[in-house]
Amino acid sequence: MVEEDTPVTIDLSTVGAGGYPKLAEFMVCIETFYRGKVACLPELMVTAPQLAIFRRFASLTNVNLLYLQAEIAELEVRLQEVQTKDSQLNRKPEERSFHSWFKLSESADLDPGSLEREPYELIMKLRELMAQYHEALFFQKEMLALRTPHIKILEDLREWMKRPKMGCICIFSGDWRTWIECNLGDLVTFENSTMDRFTSLVTYTIIDVYHSLIGRHIHKERETNILPLNFQDHRHTVTYTHRSIARFTQAFTVLIACTLPIAAIIILYFVHDMPTRLGIIATLTGLFSTSMSMLTTASLQDIFAATAAFAAVLVFFLGSTNAGL
Repeated sequence: MVEEDTPVTIDLSTVGAGGYPKLAEFMVCIETFYRGKVACLPELMVTAPQLAIFRRFASLTNVNLLYLQAEIAELEVRLQEVQTKDSQLNRKPEERSFHSWFKLSESADLDPGSLEREPYELIMKLRELMAQYHEALFFQKEMLALRTPHIKILEDLREWMKRPKMGCICIFSGDWRTWIECNLGDLVTFENSTMDRFTSLVTYTIIDVYHSLIGRHIHKERETNILPLNFQDHRHTVTYTHRSIARFTQAFTVLIACTLPIAAIIILYFVHDMPTRLGIIATLTGLFSTSMSMLTTASLQDIFAATAAFAAVLVFFLGSTNAGL
């Protein structure tokens, strides 16, 4: 980000030495200013989806699940007691509430709180709570599948919120802790792009180094590189898109994939000592597998298969050159 901290300019002439009306006008000015700034946050999240960070409220979700579970367990015990009492009554099976839905549904017309109506009330209450419980379990499972934002993304959002030329947001409600004090593990983002380790390194580390040394001089006066939002608070923000980063990392990965086998064959061609050749093959094979792990999102199965193929090519070349000597 390119930005120079400058103080927010507010007309302090509205604050009188001894007059509360002017102080009230000043407070209204402050409140109006920050309300306008808070309105910028949703627009930022639309333009930069990776900055759409929210709380998952994991602790409260678990508390809700535990209370629902406890309430259902209590109803389960009570239902078993009522079933036992109903089975001990000297009635025909078709007259028992738990043996006939028709008989059970008839009890809905009885007075609330009566013993005959209790089985129906228990079933209806369990039906409602079980639906809530299963729905809460499902959404908890879906919530756990959401990604936790990278610490660098959270720091960028915090920086945007506090800088005068950017968001300069002051939230007066209790949710201000969401981005300032909240534990990173309790935050989620809708950004679902899967990065390999190299792309993650470029995105969250190398870009900062590049911008500090080169990028801030190149992009400083180029309005076309500024975040294309429709309000003025982001005219001092330089954006490096995921697409451009992905193009660079893909090109670098393809370059490594092309040059590593050729470089290995060239090295083996000029080295004639067999122990040295074997050491070179072992080293280059390890380098190849490490590169696949760092530069791609390949599975372990794919890495093993590609590494075996790479080693086989080098061994075949080694055997063919030895046969020609």
